[in-house]
Amino acid sequence: MNENLKNSANDIVDNTLQVRIATQTWEKKEVYKLRYDVYVAEMDKPLDRSIQGAKQITDALDDQSYLIYVQAGSEIVATQRITIASAKDYPADLSNAFHMQKFNAVFPHSLNPKLGLGTKLAIKAPFRNSPAFYLILTEAYRLLRSENSSLIFTGGNPYVIPLYERVGFRRYAGNFTDPGYSLLIPLVMLLEDTDHFRSIKSPMLRLARKYVNDPTISKRFVQIFPEVTQHLNTRLITRDTLWEHFEQKLGISPFSLPLFNHLDAESIKELLISGMIFSCYQGDNILYENSFCNDLYILLSGTLEASSQKSSRFLMPGSPFGNFTFTSKFRQAESILSLTDSELFILTGQAHSRYTHLHQHAAEILLHNIINTHDLLRLCAITTQGGENHE
Repeated sequence: MNENLKNSANDIVDNTLQVRIATQTWEKKEVYKLRYDVYVAEMDKPLDRSIQGAKQITDALDDQSYLIYVQAGSEIVATQRITIASAKDYPADLSNAFHMQKFNAVFPHSLNPKLGLGTKLAIKAPFRNSPAFYLILTEAYRLLRSENSSLIFTGGNPYVIPLYERVGFRRYAGNFTDPGYSLLIPLVMLLEDTDHFRSIKSPMLRLARKYVNDPTISKRFVQIFPEVTQHLNTRLITRDTLWEHFEQKLGISPFSLPLFNHLDAESIKELLISGMIFSCYQGDNILYENSFCNDLYILLSGTLEASSQKSSRFLMPGSPFGNFTFTSKFRQAESILSLTDSELFILTGQAHSRYTHLHQHAAEILLHNIINTHDLLRLCAITTQGGENHE
């Protein structure tokens, strides 16, 4: 790690927000505590009990990484860890999850190219709509380019994918599970891909223009990971294309879904574009029983199993699951397992709030439909173990 860079990080100020790199012991302890406050105290992630006892989250990778944080006044309100290393120097589980070795072919002129990895992003709730995330990303971009790294990986739960795609990350490979953090989708940002930044109107374009960029990197990336073109990027999909995709996957018009009863086409299209579509693969655990869930899911293709300690049932295309109320601190009553390769639509709690603000009448109809559908599922669920399905 470049110590001069570490000690001379620019303080980027937005009103009262400053971005820094933790170098002092007290700073690092505050970063570890913030991770705990967000992941355990707030989100109730099922992490190791020793973590809960220490009330901080840290591991060996912290000693090899930059710990970026954002400060508001005297309070640390956001943080992310940025690691920069060659594929062979990452732990095997991380290297395999992100297919790091395959990226050596994306950079054929570099021996053991440096690859960035962003992990342990934690932002206090009041600052999640602030510039804090962008300030962290800006500093990370500067650090990566200063160490001649041309990409950064991260992994995100499905509900955060729109946020990452908005700035320029792309989905490119199968999902993986990190104990305690549930289903994660691997993402990558090519730091020199100005064409992609421009196409999605990413704020990263302004930064990338300050450097000399190689346009062939993106072409090799798509050649090596052709599946990147199969994912419906939330920044590039249109309302009409999304409607057609629903019809193709379900074999019926979205009008036919009970959740969309009495909604006109424009209201449904606005709702669909507010969410996102993602793929799961056989064996993926989408949700865990008793975990917090603030999002509504609709299965578009494939077969899922919903199970609890008392019962289990199959979910077929068109079936909704997750949080039927969009209330915070809603605990998932069932574990959801993908029995086949599947495709799902997710409407996050945050997206539902925005939709409600912009389309109040349609949102009221949707909520009425959701409640009716939920009640119908409770009455009609047939379980493989018998008995009532308690949700």
